[in-house]
Amino acid sequence: MIELPYFKFHPNQWLTGTIAFQSKAVQGTYIIVCCYYWSKGCKVSDNELKSITGVHYKNLLNANLIKVCKGKIKIDWLDKQLKERVEAHNKRVAAGRLGGSKTQAKLKQNSSKAEALRKDKKRKDNYENDNVLSVSDDIKKLLKK
Repeated sequence: MIELPYFKFHPNQWLTGTIAFQSKAVQGTYIIVCCYYWSKGCKVSDNELKSITGVHYKNLLNANLIKVCKGKIKIDWLDKQLKERVEAHNKRVAAGRLGGSKTQAKLKQNSSKAEALRKDKKRKDNYENDNVLSVSDDIKKLLKK
């Protein structure tokens, strides 16, 4: 699972949306629920919601801020963001694999060409014709003794 460090939050939508008509206590509870929901990968049970919201549970449901479906809660705007994130993550993973495959192929191709060039262009050093590095016959005789 990808890490979910933050979610998009638009203050104008908060100030003008349905939540603005709720008490400050319900607003505070709702943002706590949103943070908890997001941190759990948008997978929170109805029982968890009840334990977090306490007396504000019904207010959040009645205001349609949170929905319950098959024992799991749903917060539509966070679910949409999660879906976008997962899709973007999957695209990056696929691109990374593709890029990695191409890079590996290039590296293999380049190394095989390099080895071929090295084999072709290897030269034998010939010190016999080099006056600086050649050993005179007299020294060879001394070394043999």
